[in-house]
This record gives sequence, structure tokens and C-alpha cells, in this order.
Amino acid sequence: MTLFGFFVFLVLAINAVRGARWAYVVFVILGLLYFPATMGFRVEPRACYLAVDLPLAIQSLSNYGHIVIYCLFFLMTTRQFRSSGWRSWGWALGLTTAMGIAVEITEGLSGHHHCKAIDLIPNFIGTLLGLTVVVVASATLGRRSGINGLSE
Repeated sequence: MTLFGFFVFLVLAINAVRGARWAYVVFVILGLLYFPATMGFRVEPRACYLAVDLPLAIQSLSNYGHIVIYCLFFLMTTRQFRSSGWRSWGWALGLTTAMGIAVEITEGLSGHHHCKAIDLIPNFIGTLLGLTVVVVASATLGRRSGINGLSE
């Protein structure tokens, strides 16, 4: 990724975390187009590695990049809902997981990276980390203002 591309994604992410829907939609679209674009939009499908076993699962937990990215993506997705609570957090969890699956599929279709089911583990760990941040922040802010954000 070029420095310019990084800054474009960064500006979109910051605006999406602030609640701008247009930035979130553009971020998702560009995120899914990133891998095909790196290959000049040529489709060179590769088989997805669907093998999941304990040693691979443990090794995948060292994929800190995926954990951080999906934690941030969960936070961006959560901000797109106008209310807080378990229902909106569940939707955000589902959408973040769907994005992880979609990214793996686009990696496999583009042939640029490897489509691996095992990558969904650190993605989900990052999503759960984001959920933890949101729940703790909501509980903390709810206590300060006298509002219980966990009631939904």
C-alpha cells in the first residue's frame, strides 16, 4: 500500500469512528477492492486453505495486524448504529465477521494473498477485543452519566 493509500484509509477510518456513514461505506468498498486493484482487477483465483487445527490456530494468534485491524473495524462499525446496546453490538459483531470473510474471499479471487480460514481466528479475536472496549466504555460512561447503556 502506498503512503497516499494509507492516509486515505486513515482519514476514512477517523471519520467513520466519528460516525460518518459515507466514510464507513467508502472504507468498506475500498477495503474490498484493495486486493483486486493490486492485481489490476485480473481475477486469478486460488484455492482457499480451509484446514484448521490446534497448532495453526495457536500460531494464528500471533497475527497482531489482523487483531488490531478488526478491533478498529468493529469500533467503526459500532459507531454506525445510532443507539448502543447488545442488539447494535450484535449487528456490529456480525458485520465485522462478514467483512473478515469477504476480505478472505477477495484475497482468494485476486490471487494476491492467500485465502485462509485460519485468518478468521485473529479477526474474531480482534472483534471480541473491540466488543470488550465498547462494553467497558459504555459501562464506565453509563455510570458517570447515570445512564445504563447495557439495558438494550
